[in-house]
Amino acid sequence: MDDQELAEHVARLRRQRQDDAHVEAKAAASGAPKDLWRSVSAFANTEGGLIILGLDEASGFVPAEGFDPQRTLDVVLTGFDASPGTHAKITPIPPHELGRSEVDGAQVVTLRIDALDGTSGAKLPCFVTAQGLEAGSYKRVADANKRLTHYEVYLLHSKRRQDRTDRETVEGRTLAELSTDLVSRTLEGLRTRGRALTGIETGDIQGGLHRVNAVDADGVPTLAGYLALGAYPQQEFPHLAIDVAAHPGTEKSHDPTLRFLDRQECDGPMPQAINDAVRAVLRNLRTRRVVDGTAGTDVPEIPADVLREAITNAVLHRDYSPYVRGQQVAVDIFPDRVEVKSPGGFWGDRTKENVAEGYSTSRNESLVQLLRVVPMPDGQSTVAENQGSGVQLMVAAMRRHGLPAPDYSSTSIDHVVVKLARFGLIDPSMRAWIDGLSERDHRDRQHDVALALAKLNQQVSVADLRINLGLDSDDCREVLAELVADGLLEGMNDGPYVLVDPGMTEAVSGARWEILSILDVTTAKSIAEIAEATGKTRNALRPLLRDLVDQGLVLATAPPQSRNRTYLIPPSR
Repeated sequence: MDDQELAEHVARLRRQRQDDAHVEAKAAASGAPKDLWRSVSAFANTEGGLIILGLDEASGFVPAEGFDPQRTLDVVLTGFDASPGTHAKITPIPPHELGRSEVDGAQVVTLRIDALDGTSGAKLPCFVTAQGLEAGSYKRVADANKRLTHYEVYLLHSKRRQDRTDRETVEGRTLAELSTDLVSRTLEGLRTRGRALTGIETGDIQGGLHRVNAVDADGVPTLAGYLALGAYPQQEFPHLAIDVAAHPGTEKSHDPTLRFLDRQECDGPMPQAINDAVRAVLRNLRTRRVVDGTAGTDVPEIPADVLREAITNAVLHRDYSPYVRGQQVAVDIFPDRVEVKSPGGFWGDRTKENVAEGYSTSRNESLVQLLRVVPMPDGQSTVAENQGSGVQLMVAAMRRHGLPAPDYSSTSIDHVVVKLARFGLIDPSMRAWIDGLSERDHRDRQHDVALALAKLNQQVSVADLRINLGLDSDDCREVLAELVADGLLEGMNDGPYVLVDPGMTEAVSGARWEILSILDVTTAKSIAEIAEATGKTRNALRPLLRDLVDQGLVLATAPPQSRNRTYLIPPSR
């Protein structure tokens, strides 16, 4: 890790006065702390992160007294040693980088942990060896390490294994409980497209359905066949449906007197349920009239094809294991967005960062195969194509309508969440907010899009800009770096970047950030020391320090007239 990157991390921790989802500091004055390996597990099981050993959070992230960097390095190296005859503290060993650096002239140990999810061939989850898989697996949530639930452990453990859940038979059900019409049209479609039914007699319905894993050899429906072709799959699985709800506010209401503006449970075979869910969403969206010559068309806020793709993906790729058969695919309509949430996180090597790359991995291979051929109610189309281009088509369609790309940032280990904005990315209120920020003159549309995404989604990354603007990664990094230089975003590398605390945006920008980055809560500095550290004159620093003191961001130790006046960061409140 280079010194500049470390200095930026430390400055951010000091400003926010606490660890965060990406960086954790530990005093480690007595050697590697016992909870170090929980942090390693947590970072490895989520999005990776940095651990800084030798900084005391309680004292404002200053070098810890009594810290021994060599002893700490030795302990950490031993904990990562998985050679025969040793006892590694963590299993499996995640990709990591261990080194020494300096903060305020004192040595610290840095430990960068990469996410296992993005590591080819890695086994998941990463757990503290002594605690075992179930009790010793953690995830990073804000600045804390949280133990994974049994279900989250199951999901990570099975993430890259072949999942045959959709081929399990639905005991007690028979071929007679499948829709005669859907079965007939599906088999007819299979005979006219490809060779799936080669060698199967035209009248051999059971043989045809067995060929595509809709029933087993005895004619008992599989889960895939029952969901795709069943006359009413919810008789056996009441919650394997799609719940569509329109909400009055931008979050789910806790007011029992006004919970929904509209709600529909979309049930029946999955093609019908998906079709009904799309219609339910569309009736709760506004439309605009587009005139082409003498004809006019009503166009919804979110393209119907995007809604269909998002809901279809949720049905196709959700987890159907017994853990979550009591959970529905949820489609929530808010005044500013539509959210589609499905049980089970991304499967295989899919992540929120690479979901738009254009190739497909299927958790439920048999269900996907069936829904590629089972006709929709209109009889003119099928549910899914499974060519891996669905998300790319969603991105392109949203971009054509002036909407931000589908946002997967809220996806977690146990749920996939995609947010679809109902309005153009920079609507009048967003325009007014952006225009109210400082340094407006030198920014262009690319900067505005980055700021709008950061405000809308609470963060923005290089990948977000690449998807929304079609720029290459280097250009995206340049846009984000310029906004960091303006004091509007904070972050580094490929992100995520977040807006600077709105309460501090005007008061703490540019030189003010620089002042805050060199102060701490224990060692007061004089204006002469601050001038030397920042390269600024005392006359330039005095009004900045006065503003910071007035806003409570810096504590002065003496009256303004005193020669002994020094400055430090106030203790955490």
